[in-house]
Amino acid sequence: MATWFITGCSTGIGRAAAAAVADAGHTVVATARRPEMLDDLVAAHPDTAIALPLDVTDDASVASAVDEALGRVGHIDVMVNNAGVGYFSTIEESDQADVRTMMEANFWGAARVTTALLPHLRERRAGHIFTVSSIAGVRGSAGLGYYCATKFAVSGFMEALAAEVGHLGIKVTLIEPGPVRSLWIPSGEKKEDVLPDYADVMEPFWDRIRGLPGKQPGSPEALAEAMLQLADAPEPPLHFIAGAHALAGARTKIERLTAEVDAWEDLTLSVDRP
Repeated sequence: MATWFITGCSTGIGRAAAAAVADAGHTVVATARRPEMLDDLVAAHPDTAIALPLDVTDDASVASAVDEALGRVGHIDVMVNNAGVGYFSTIEESDQADVRTMMEANFWGAARVTTALLPHLRERRAGHIFTVSSIAGVRGSAGLGYYCATKFAVSGFMEALAAEVGHLGIKVTLIEPGPVRSLWIPSGEKKEDVLPDYADVMEPFWDRIRGLPGKQPGSPEALAEAMLQLADAPEPPLHFIAGAHALAGARTKIERLTAEVDAWEDLTLSVDRP
């Protein structure tokens, strides 16, 4: 049985992952800014579930949670960076304070927790680092510019980390789903008065967003079960595209990028010195 450390467990994917891990008989350290929201999870799994407070945007909170987790369970086999927030707006109309707050949670939060646990994983020469990203970290979308930026940053960080720690026995996997049923949509919504020049793009976008709650195709529970299978895989993928929506988006990005690279190959090669 393995020991998991998961962030952002109060709702959605994090909550489903914590429950699935505990149901499977593993030990789970489930963290959240409000750990009392996990009381029922701990009550249902008193021998295998631990709830700890954790604010991924606070250095002291991260250090305290990691220290307490290791003190109580001894070691961590699998960590899951899941905590994060959303933000919807055009790039030009976005509030800079709000998007900096999102970057702090989505990118720096994952980086902060990962680097806090890396010394432990290096010492053990083992471990698996999951990070819940998004298809928005694979392809950019109108209305999600700054959110995409946080997820692209996470993807680049984790790809580089995988190259640095693979020889140490540490595995890295980015989870990249499309829309998943959770509280993310209503809690992340940021509706601005759309500038007329963006109306043709943004009004259909807002129509789709308003129609999503409760109808997202992705299941947090199914995604959690997939993560359990990935944790058992001897050679897990660096990128796990989760769900049909994300798969279509990833394939579209690959096809377009391949077409662009091929179309401009001659000019591309012309910039090298002979």
